[in-house]
Amino acid sequence: MEFKRLYMWVFYRLLEAIFFLFLALLEILSPKIFRLVSMPALTLLIAILVPRRRIIKNLRQAFGEIYSAATKKGLAKGVQEHFVRNLVDCFVQLNQPDHIRDIATIQGMENLVAALAKGRGVIALGAHIGNFVLVGARLGVEGYRFHTLFRLPSDERLKGIINRYLVPRFYQQVIPSRPKLVAVRQILSRLKRNEIVFILGDNLKKGKVETLLFGQRVPSPRGPVSLALRSGAAVVPLYLIRNYQGGMELIIEPEIALRRNGRLSEDITQNTHHIVGYLEKLIRRYPDQWNWLTVRMRSYQTNTGRPQPKMNPFQPL
Repeated sequence: MEFKRLYMWVFYRLLEAIFFLFLALLEILSPKIFRLVSMPALTLLIAILVPRRRIIKNLRQAFGEIYSAATKKGLAKGVQEHFVRNLVDCFVQLNQPDHIRDIATIQGMENLVAALAKGRGVIALGAHIGNFVLVGARLGVEGYRFHTLFRLPSDERLKGIINRYLVPRFYQQVIPSRPKLVAVRQILSRLKRNEIVFILGDNLKKGKVETLLFGQRVPSPRGPVSLALRSGAAVVPLYLIRNYQGGMELIIEPEIALRRNGRLSEDITQNTHHIVGYLEKLIRRYPDQWNWLTVRMRSYQTNTGRPQPKMNPFQPL
């Protein structure tokens, strides 16, 4: 336990040092030169923290033999490259408040406007797709009150960095996911004020509803559906992806209609299955932009009665 605590302390201090180093470079370099300087360093860092062999293993677990070995290798390379470019954009955003407006267009704003017109708030359903960190920045710079449910690190110095730099410069407020009851009260309060709460739906690591993702069992949290049913808030999928021209697009899809049959537990289960099914389709659409976080898949019994081969959990990146 002491070794693990020391390891995490050293890791957090390393992250802190890297953050302030790049922040200092932003002060003295133009954005173009900063990109040229930072991308090789960040490429090396991501290659160490997110090794390609791990990504290929995750692709194999999710998609089986749908993709060839060469295709999986190419997708894994794409995941790393998108990761680096997203990090660079996050750093530039810290120094240039309008950067996100310059690089990202919005498609489907009418869907968000229609959902907010109902007056009960919006649960923005996201995933670890594209640059999910800057989703709130793109809407916040347009004047929308945006809140992100986020698990803050235990390290107080990193919390201070998030509150001092990321929150104001990314145009959003953070709702800590722990303690849970406090988080629920804060979410319901924001929804009551007809504001937007961003929840990443693919945190499929712990949950009380068992669903299928890529044909394998995943423990899915009931939170997004339960909160929507309790508050009457609209569930609107949105994600910030990078297009083939290198630009960013915030895609806002139409509201997901939730089924309400009068039996709360059944409604939560059925709607959670529906949302996980939607997320699977989204991941299949952008496999090279999914950051492969916090998913644990288990084998299940097929209708033939024979168990599927046992899969190891996804390793968090």
